[in-house]
Amino acid sequence: MSSKSFLWFLVLYFIHTTEVFCQKDEMLSLVKAIEMAKQNYPSIKAKAAGKDASNTELSIARSNYLPNFIVQAQALNSTSNQVRGTYFANGGMAIPISGGTKTDGTNSNDMTWSSFATAFVNWDIFTFGKVKSKVDLAKAEISTSQSDYENEVFQQQVKVCDAYIMAILLDGIVKAQQSNLDRVGALKKVTVAFTESGLKSGVDSSLVNAEYSKAYLLLLESKRIAQEQKLILKLMLGISGESNFILDTSFFLSKTPQNIFLDNKITQSPILNYYQTLIDFNRSQITAVKRSGLPSISILGATFGRGSGIADKLTSDGGFTYNKSLSGGLSFRAYDYMIGLSTIWNITNSYRNQTEGRKQYFITKEMEEIYNEQKLKLEGELERSNLRYSATQEIAKQTPVQLKAALEAYDQSKARYDNGLNTIIELTQTYAILNRSEVDLTVANGNTWRALLSIAAASGNLDLFIQNIK
Repeated sequence: MSSKSFLWFLVLYFIHTTEVFCQKDEMLSLVKAIEMAKQNYPSIKAKAAGKDASNTELSIARSNYLPNFIVQAQALNSTSNQVRGTYFANGGMAIPISGGTKTDGTNSNDMTWSSFATAFVNWDIFTFGKVKSKVDLAKAEISTSQSDYENEVFQQQVKVCDAYIMAILLDGIVKAQQSNLDRVGALKKVTVAFTESGLKSGVDSSLVNAEYSKAYLLLLESKRIAQEQKLILKLMLGISGESNFILDTSFFLSKTPQNIFLDNKITQSPILNYYQTLIDFNRSQITAVKRSGLPSISILGATFGRGSGIADKLTSDGGFTYNKSLSGGLSFRAYDYMIGLSTIWNITNSYRNQTEGRKQYFITKEMEEIYNEQKLKLEGELERSNLRYSATQEIAKQTPVQLKAALEAYDQSKARYDNGLNTIIELTQTYAILNRSEVDLTVANGNTWRALLSIAAASGNLDLFIQNIK
């Protein structure tokens, strides 16, 4: 091998071994999983987009403080044919008057150019709080969107924590079933050897084979459930496709929460905060609706210039002189301007706004009762969670005692069986008790963490849970 080929071999080998090492040692901690869900989960991204939209709405509301400034210019080629009389504007679709009434009769054959340009300013200098109420409404919408986002993050993080603990718990059950299968497998080898040598009856071998199959089926079923739970966790993290991660099983199955302060308040609950901001938003809507019917005082200013191909002086027969060229009609001949104050008040809208305000009032009452209902549910859930936590702590203290007794019973029964002092049926009973005790220990430790998580979820204080795993 040449030195160049050997160098490439070392580079490729290093890349390969580095990738394998990273994949093998990639550990997904619970704190990292919580942050991953916050960054990746679609519903959280959707709430973040809604929050950004609310911020934009505030900019729109504040723009109502600015004056309206309109400029316009046009050039038209038209007739100047009309008769005396009046008409409705017909929704703006009627052709406006283009010249004075002719003294020599009507004529639709004369087409001339005309021009018009204007600049118009309308500035509401006093709105009796209408614009401010819209700005306040936009701010309330921002608060609602922000609390909606925070509640979505909180609820998803609680789900991730529970799914993470369940995944670890099920992994622990898989290990317990694997240990059970190993024990039954060792007994199977010994029993088959005793049976072949004539020291044990054939029924012992059959019973052990049945127990081994049962233990193997329990292992397969526990693996299936554990794999499904990891899939659930992956989806809650917002991860699609294949992904390999290792859970930190060294903590939750070996420890229980210690020295915690049980939170008996729900004032920090994100969902309650969300409903409160909904109430505030509807109250702001009531104010905005009431003020929308008030008048506005505006400064008006405008200037315009007009040009026409129709001369101002009449001919000897009383007609107009026409200049049909483009330049003759586009150049401005007259200029005007105006400035002043204006107020518009649609008094009839007062009744409509009063009715709309009553509607918003009842919607606000609806939100208040939903808030009260949710608060009642959280208070009940917090009380149940505290009871559940106390119970799981007591259970977690007893399961090691149960496991120790089961191990002693198993050792004694196995020794008696090896010496021919009891039957295979009595021994398999101790296997079942030991297996159940190992599973109970795993479940008991995991349930203490799930109970603590339920307290954190009900109180709205996830730090209560997080601080115990750091």
